[in-house]
Amino acid sequence: MKDLKQEVKKLIKSNMWLVLATADEKNIPNSSVMVYQSDGNLIICQTGENTLKANNVRKNKLVAVTIPIRKNLFHKLIPAPPAEIYFTTTAEIKPKDNEQARMIYSKYMKHSDKRDLPQDYIWICIKIPNKISTYGVAVPLLKMRDPMKARKIVYLS
Repeated sequence: MKDLKQEVKKLIKSNMWLVLATADEKNIPNSSVMVYQSDGNLIICQTGENTLKANNVRKNKLVAVTIPIRKNLFHKLIPAPPAEIYFTTTAEIKPKDNEQARMIYSKYMKHSDKRDLPQDYIWICIKIPNKISTYGVAVPLLKMRDPMKARKIVYLS
């Protein structure tokens, strides 16, 4: 079995879909599936300036993130839930001209500097925390049915 810490870091950097959960000022939750890119320290998502998730992050920086992981081709074919990486952390809004966010996002998106992006977009910058929970990561597919074997907590530093 690979080192879980290294596997989690690799999976965060190599995947591109996450579920971002936010809450408004009345603690009403909202979740959104988003495309993301990561350099291993930050997760960068692009969204419209006046979306619900952007407005929620402006009012409440605490967010929850789930990154679903399909383990292999067999896992994609059978009716089984994906493995996942999940954590709570903080997020902040950065303007569209934020160079760090543009660099991280465009690093993985070929020709992104040449694309016409909506004029009203912003970046949601999500800090990758030290404590990460996993389910089914670095666990054989058939052992995922046993929560005691499938659930792990990893400390990245």
